[in-house]
This record gives sequence, structure tokens and C-alpha cells, in this order.
Amino acid sequence: MVKAVVFDMGGVLLLLDINKCIRAFKEKAGFEDIEDYLNVYHQKGFVGELEAGNITADEFIAECLRHSRPGTTAQTVLDCFEEFLVGLNEEMLAFIREIAPRYDLYILSNNNSLSCARFIQMMEDAGLPFDKYFKKGFFSFQLHQLKPFPEIYRTTVDGIGLPPEEILFIDDSPANIAAAQAAGIRTILYRQGMDIRKAFSEVD
Repeated sequence: MVKAVVFDMGGVLLLLDINKCIRAFKEKAGFEDIEDYLNVYHQKGFVGELEAGNITADEFIAECLRHSRPGTTAQTVLDCFEEFLVGLNEEMLAFIREIAPRYDLYILSNNNSLSCARFIQMMEDAGLPFDKYFKKGFFSFQLHQLKPFPEIYRTTVDGIGLPPEEILFIDDSPANIAAAQAAGIRTILYRQGMDIRKAFSEVD
């Protein structure tokens, strides 16, 4: 029986558009090799270092500026980076409202301080305050651990305090799902437009 539901953030609760972000960096900042660093699931180079918590937001911005055309400002970098975040997944928000009274909810996400702060504000604006709906967030930049490596799943299971078979993880990355399954966690591989309630009923 599932007692806790763990959501990925980007691609599940938060809709992403990597191509829009890449275009913004190229057009507004002149960051021509941005595609060497940005990926839908797993970031590379200094962007990956930001998600792993190995560099600060200020260091990330400074590195972006080194790749950008002269005269680019820190605010332009932030504006370009925010183009990644399209908006909240309204269907998943409705699902959260439905199950929140019956399950403990958590987030497990490869993410960074900039996107997390924006996400939490967006949730607040949508009437779902983070602290009200989620017991805890397991974020890579705070843990210095990344999906799909096994340690972050062990950390999550230990932090929740339940046997892994009583935890359900919803993520849109096949690699992340496979790693969770290897840790004994129940899973749903999320795809936009899928019937999440049907999928949930099949594993609960």
C-alpha cells in the first residue's frame, strides 16, 4: 500500500521548454554554445554543477556572462534562464489537491536554487503553498546528490522513513524511474497527457 507520493518537479509539476530557453540565451545574451550545457533531464558542465550544489547562483551567473556577448547583464542571464519554466502543470496540481488529504507528499528533483525559488512562488500564487502540501523537498543542489545515482534515492527513502515499497515516485525520465525501481520504490513514468489517476490506481 502506498503511503507517500514523491513528485519530480521539472516535466511533471512544472512544464519546461528547453528550446525556448536556448533561443533566449543565444538571441538575448549571445551564449552560442548553451546547448553544450542544457538538457531536459540532466544538465552538463557548470549548469550541472549548479544543480549539484557545487557552485552558487552568483558563480553560475558569472560563468554565463563569460560565455555571453560583452554588455550582457546578470538580469539578462536570469531572464533567459527563466524561459525554461513555462508554467505549472494544472492537471497535476488538481491531482495533488485530490490526494493530499490521504498521502504524504514530497518532491525529489535535480534542481537549483534559482528554479526552486521560482517554482515555490508559482505554487504559492496557484494556491498550493509548498509547506502546506509537501512534507519535504529533496533537491539535488541541497543534498549534493543527483538522480539517477543510487545515493539520492537512499537519502529520500531514509528521509521519508517508510519502506521503499510504500513510496511511489512519479518522474518523466526513464533513467530516473529505473534507478528508483532498483531502490525498491514504486514508480510511474509520467508523460504529458497521460491519465495520471488511472496510472495511480494501478500501482496503489
